[in-house]
Amino acid sequence: MGIWKIESNTPVRVSQTKLKDEKLLEQHLEDWVATDTDLLGEPLLIIGRQVIIPEVKDRLDLLALDPQGNAVIVELKRGKLSDPVDMQALRYASYISRWKYEDFENQAKAGINVAGDSEFNFNQEYEQFCSDAGVDEVPDLNGDQRIIIVGSEVRNRLGSVALWLREHNVDIKVIEMQLFRDGENVFVEPHTIIPLPVSRFINTGAPKKSPSNRPWLGDGKEWHLEKRCGPKSKEMLLELNSAILDNFEVDGPRWNQKFYVAYRVNNSNWLVVDTNASLLRLKFLVKAGTFKVETLAKQLGVEVYDTDESLSEKLAMPSSVRVNNLSEATDRVNLRIKEGFDITSTSFMTFLKQAYKVYPK
Repeated sequence: MGIWKIESNTPVRVSQTKLKDEKLLEQHLEDWVATDTDLLGEPLLIIGRQVIIPEVKDRLDLLALDPQGNAVIVELKRGKLSDPVDMQALRYASYISRWKYEDFENQAKAGINVAGDSEFNFNQEYEQFCSDAGVDEVPDLNGDQRIIIVGSEVRNRLGSVALWLREHNVDIKVIEMQLFRDGENVFVEPHTIIPLPVSRFINTGAPKKSPSNRPWLGDGKEWHLEKRCGPKSKEMLLELNSAILDNFEVDGPRWNQKFYVAYRVNNSNWLVVDTNASLLRLKFLVKAGTFKVETLAKQLGVEVYDTDESLSEKLAMPSSVRVNNLSEATDRVNLRIKEGFDITSTSFMTFLKQAYKVYPK
């Protein structure tokens, strides 16, 4: 398509141009994205520019975090996007996948706190970013890695590779930046090429979506165990499922939700298990006042999860528990279990039986 301006009620086409024709460098593109990540179609917290990976001396253009805690590698190219850029971005993602919280904190101190403010707090910065993005509970960092490649034109081979990567669950986005000049003004128009844009009218008049469009409806068990869980959380979920089915009369497991598995009693959810690559979040509905969090934490050998703690403390925390009051009649026990938590222990089985007994029928 293009861009037109209206002069004297007449449309006049604005001339299309290119970064190189405007004598603009990749650094200019980097400046624009760092200033406003909405150019990439989403909110991102940029924590580093021209980030050097010390062990291999590679340098990536932009490193960011999204509101879901994923690390986002942004690679920028002034000219056509050709084959090597995809392998380059995958290499960077593999490096960043090994980063711990402290690595992101150190990078943010250099990348965000360019003024050297001694009171700079990465925890607060990221928590505020998540809050502004509408995320209530701050996620763990680096649960996964994403790739965004930006350039002026996508070549067929790169597009083919990017589509194949998405089909194999690698989160990659490819954006073309089109430039237009009108006198002294330069306009930028980003186009997300991959994933392919979906028409907002695509479902108009169409029958109900088949489960293949929402895989958790087709085979929810495979979805949660193989797509949502990592090896350790998968093992814990299977052990938990066996413990529940062997000891309690429940309706479940219900695998057909995107983010959680449910066990129902009397047509309501007694237990909801949020699946995640590194942990499971168990949410029990119980009679109000039954469990005191300090006593329960001691019984289960876990820590008390304090929502007021800093992000670094939350991320470093092993298995933990908190109790939220929902109403005069009900509480919710939130138990976060990580690798090392013993599903088969006597203390946990005792808790399960207590929680089942005090389900508010």
